[in-house]
Amino acid sequence: MDQANEVMEIDHMVCDICGERTFQELAGFYYCIECGTKKEQLAMAVEISAEDTFNDTSKHASSYAVKKQKRKSEDVDTDITSWEFYNYVLRGFLQELLNMGAKPELKLMTLQVWAAYMGRMEVAFCNNNELGLPKLNVRVLARDARIIYNHKQAKRKRIRNQSKETSLVEDERTNWRHWRKTKRKLDASGYSQKDAPSESTSQANQSIKLQWSQNARKSLKCQMPLKHLDKHSVDSSGSMQCHGLRPKAKTLNHFDRNIYCLNITKLYVVLGIALNLVEDDIQLSDLLRFIDEEHITGRNVLSYLPEHVAIHGNRLLKDIEFSQHLDKCRYKFIRMNIAQMSRFIDLNGFQKPNLNDLAQRYVYELSLPPMVASYVISLMDLMPPTFEPVFGLQTYPRYEARVMAYIVYVLKLLFGLDDVKERSISQSAQTINKQLLQAASDEASSSKLLFVYTEWMEFVELRKVLVAHYNESFAQRFGVKTQLERQVDDMLIKERKEKDQEYNLNETLTPALQRQQDNIRLIFETLLSEVYGESSTESASKDHIEFQPTLTPAHSYFKRLLLYASRAEESERMSVKIPNYMYEEHSERQLAPFKNQTTELAERLATQGFNLRVEELACQQDYENVGIFQTLLNKRRKPQESRANCDIEMDQWLEELSRKEKRPAFIFRQPTAKYGAQYQLRVQERAIRRDKLESNNPFWKVQATPTYILNLPNEQISLNNLTSIQIFDETNMDPLKLPLEKPRRHLERSPNKSDVQDELQQPKVERDDEDHEEDASRQELVLNISNFDCWLLHGYISKIRDTDKRELRVLFPCSFRWLLDMCAATIGVPWEVLYEQLLVLEVMFHYGVEDLNNHNDLLRLKYNTMNKDLNLLTKTFRDMW
Repeated sequence: MDQANEVMEIDHMVCDICGERTFQELAGFYYCIECGTKKEQLAMAVEISAEDTFNDTSKHASSYAVKKQKRKSEDVDTDITSWEFYNYVLRGFLQELLNMGAKPELKLMTLQVWAAYMGRMEVAFCNNNELGLPKLNVRVLARDARIIYNHKQAKRKRIRNQSKETSLVEDERTNWRHWRKTKRKLDASGYSQKDAPSESTSQANQSIKLQWSQNARKSLKCQMPLKHLDKHSVDSSGSMQCHGLRPKAKTLNHFDRNIYCLNITKLYVVLGIALNLVEDDIQLSDLLRFIDEEHITGRNVLSYLPEHVAIHGNRLLKDIEFSQHLDKCRYKFIRMNIAQMSRFIDLNGFQKPNLNDLAQRYVYELSLPPMVASYVISLMDLMPPTFEPVFGLQTYPRYEARVMAYIVYVLKLLFGLDDVKERSISQSAQTINKQLLQAASDEASSSKLLFVYTEWMEFVELRKVLVAHYNESFAQRFGVKTQLERQVDDMLIKERKEKDQEYNLNETLTPALQRQQDNIRLIFETLLSEVYGESSTESASKDHIEFQPTLTPAHSYFKRLLLYASRAEESERMSVKIPNYMYEEHSERQLAPFKNQTTELAERLATQGFNLRVEELACQQDYENVGIFQTLLNKRRKPQESRANCDIEMDQWLEELSRKEKRPAFIFRQPTAKYGAQYQLRVQERAIRRDKLESNNPFWKVQATPTYILNLPNEQISLNNLTSIQIFDETNMDPLKLPLEKPRRHLERSPNKSDVQDELQQPKVERDDEDHEEDASRQELVLNISNFDCWLLHGYISKIRDTDKRELRVLFPCSFRWLLDMCAATIGVPWEVLYEQLLVLEVMFHYGVEDLNNHNDLLRLKYNTMNKDLNLLTKTFRDMW
């Protein structure tokens, strides 16, 4: 037996069948001497540099390992396409949402939306696919083409300098290097010849002609003729270097670049559409917040894959270009992608969620009294929002912003929000609360106190800071600056989670790279201990609270902090101290007196010897800029020659500058444009024609006011004999529990004059002198309330620039600006989006509705405004209603 067939014992090599450590080398492979099993590891060969130095092997001998050709059969189970990868990830995201409390029918709806998208991409669920293989789109990946069609992409050869090659050929070392390279290739071909595939296997692995989707052929037609594209499709080896089958992103239009590039954003879009179609409580803004808080994230996508696929996860993520796409997205970007996806899959529209439940949830999140939600619901019932698809059926309506705009509008009506009115109302409420707190202990609860707007502002602002101290994503959403060590701890915790969920963290790391990584980690740990006095593990475990996903984060997270502060052991570890006034429940305070329902409050104060006097405050009207704001377009200057005057003096130059007209880009102007007399007649004729059509319409039935409303056992009481005070309760204006034959419509109908005179004269006769003395001896308390008017700054906010928006923002009162930012951050939208929805409400309620005194039976919209500016403004926001 020659030297190549010697029996040897090799370290770190054990037979997989019998466990033997002794092997025999034969034809470049190791064979077990016990059972004869061949090891996949190749033998180390000895190479001789030249024939003339054959005996002197000490100088030019070098060892090398002959590489074994990879078999495609080994990667059949582990190779998955990009569509299959995102299938697994979408299923993982869906399971996370189901664990958070989403509806069970979300699974079927998500499958339907994803199947519609795959069908339009001609990947699956497509009837016109003859071979049954997924077709490639314009943003095709080389991995998908290789797995499906066995299409290889050849690497481009480098262009070398021939003069440099000719000079190197004459070198003796180069000859030896070429000889050794040729010998290694011959040896490798000899070893792999025994394992060469048969003829049937080679035919099975033969490449197939690439199939392109219809949209991909349309896009690639701009790059090359279709006949030339077919030549590229049959080029399995990738020898044609004239064109690339994947055009650059800048050459595609905006729609193709977003739709045909499959990434993690498409999964968020599919989930957002499915959540809306099943009318789930999780709205689009909640989904974006879960993504920001990394309850749904791309960090742990490998955990959603099967184990045999996740082992090669790093190579898979690299092939599908997973790191080139953003993991998080903003509200404007996701709405644009939802619109494009809906148009791509031919979606017929979106489902309007339960706006009443949404209003109650937002009021609960802001810790406002429940009466605010009832006020919002009454406004929505007065004129329900329709969300007409003016910009197309595929445009996702701003449901969350509209509901939050109702809340801002109600607070604006109740407290003015002009930096003066809400302070006067709050000061009077604080004075009354002091008197209420001096009463008995059972009456001093927070449910008996009045709601104070300024105290609520302080509570919400400090709650935001406290929660942001423990939650970095919450701090970023509300714009709160956190400490550097808190940001470092948050990053370390996220990296540790990602490390725990990795299957093959050290798959591609060599011992040198592993030592380098350990050294970097040691340096980082040393810096943390020197600067902060503790290691990363200690800092992550100390003063850290893990929050669970919820639909009311500010309220739930703060309750979690209060729970930690109530425990003695955990309160000592907390780095913040919660003041006592943060334990007040502002949502349980009274808001009814600010709606002029003060009967109960007056009776309580009367028992303490106080008289209650209610004063209505008007809103400030001394704004400099009141009217419609707009942007003036810059005038196009005519091309003219300008020369520099070097002899001009400074005073003359300043005088010429002052003479030039300074034209502002953002102005307020009063609506003054009116229609002409001829056009006014035309508008009035249209209004008369519209009234006739409504009166002659058989489906437009407006019943007259009933002559009776009470159906007693033996008689029916006439409507003219009753007043509204006899039907409604004075304390809360709820209808009394009486059998009503028909609903009462004309509530403003005044009773008979004789009845009014009798009621006015009766108290004067029955009142005694003792009552006058008792009222004079009582002290008087004043409660300031709003007269339900508000300041208006209206205009087309979607048509102004960002610089103009900043200028408009300065004009807002400070209290309103704070409330606008707080409510916008609560639902995760920019402030201009929320303000635009507020403009829709204000314009419709102040300009777009007819006078209710003239139309008692129904609510009518105003179409006959002779002021052209207000008419155009009303028409624009009426379309958005």
